[in-house]
Amino acid sequence: MSGKEKAGKGKILLLAIIAILLLLIVSGGVWWFMLRASAPPSKAQLMQERAQQTKFIDLGSLVTNLQSNDGGTHYIQVKVELKTYDADLDKKIQAYLPEIRNQILQLLAAQQADKVSDPSVRSQLLSKIKTDVNQVLETDGGALPDPSGKSPPPVVAAYFSSFVVQ
Repeated sequence: MSGKEKAGKGKILLLAIIAILLLLIVSGGVWWFMLRASAPPSKAQLMQERAQQTKFIDLGSLVTNLQSNDGGTHYIQVKVELKTYDADLDKKIQAYLPEIRNQILQLLAAQQADKVSDPSVRSQLLSKIKTDVNQVLETDGGALPDPSGKSPPPVVAAYFSSFVVQ
C-alpha cells in the first residue's frame, strides 16, 4: 500500500467518525427538545380537563318512611346523583346498585321527619351517602378490607336532584 492510500483511508475514517458524532449530537438534541417536560398546565387548563372528565350517575328515585314524633306517617322521596371523574364507574355502580340503594334507604329511614328538611341535616346526609357509597365500592360491601386511602375515592360528591318530605 502506498502512503496516498493510507492517507485516503484515514480521511474517510476521520470523516465517518465526525459524521457519527454529529448524528449523535443532533439526535440527542432532538430527543431533549421533544421529551423534556413542558410547562405545567395552568389552573384553567386543569379545571377544563376535570370538567371534561366529570360524570354524574343517577341512582334513581328513593322513597321510604321517616321516624315521627307526632305519631303520623311521614315519607321522604329523594333523587340522588353521584359525581365522579371515573368514566367506568357507572358499570361498577350498576353492579352494586342494590347494596347502594339499601344503604341510602336505611340512612334516610333513620331520620326524624321534623328535622330532615333542615339544610345542615341535608348536607350531613349527602356527606354520609358519599361515604357509604365509596365504602361499598371500595370494600365490595364490606367483604374486602378497607383501603388505606392511597387513591382518591371513586365518588367525589353526592347531590339531591329532588327532595320531598310528606
